[in-house]
Amino acid sequence: MRRLVLVRHGESVWNATGRIQGQQCAGLSDDGHAQSQHVGEALAAAHPDARVVVSDLLRCQQTAAPLLEVLAVDPETDARLRERSFGAWEGLTRTEAEERDPERWQRWRAHDDAVVAEIGGETNAVFVERIVPVLRELMDETPEDGVTIAVTHGGPVWHGTHALLELPPGTFGTVHNASVTELVSWDGQRVVLDRWNEIAHLPLDLRIGWRPVVRA
Repeated sequence: MRRLVLVRHGESVWNATGRIQGQQCAGLSDDGHAQSQHVGEALAAAHPDARVVVSDLLRCQQTAAPLLEVLAVDPETDARLRERSFGAWEGLTRTEAEERDPERWQRWRAHDDAVVAEIGGETNAVFVERIVPVLRELMDETPEDGVTIAVTHGGPVWHGTHALLELPPGTFGTVHNASVTELVSWDGQRVVLDRWNEIAHLPLDLRIGWRPVVRA
């Protein structure tokens, strides 16, 4: 059996302030660093011989650091594990995006995915075309009875899991910061979900999701 463990990064500074991140990055918040310590220790204890592959964005590099320190291994960095690009909206709060681009924002809220391409980002189809091959590759490269840990972002975990399991989008809910999702394969072909969005390794005060933007 091969096991692919998908880890979403800890809470970032922009998660905490409600900013659209995409491929921009301001690093982890204090809570994010604390989450990373807990998830790193839990994964190192469960999978001491795992291979670790990390998105090249800072928030994932910082999340992976405690795990890599315990395992005493060097990270493998793969830019294909980056979050989905949101183009011109990156760095804005949702309120700012709505105020600056109200027509497109309303279309986005109505699930018009073409909006993202118009602002220089990746549509769902383009994003899935990027992320699914790398996840399949990581699963295929995992030796029999081995484990690969991929420290990545909410988008790759959510879209990648739906695609690999051939489930309609929206079957699963939110991917929380520092959560663990595990996929397994017995025959190298069929992928089965073992755990989804697991946060039991985090203390209660660190089990935080997207914080709402406070409107002035």
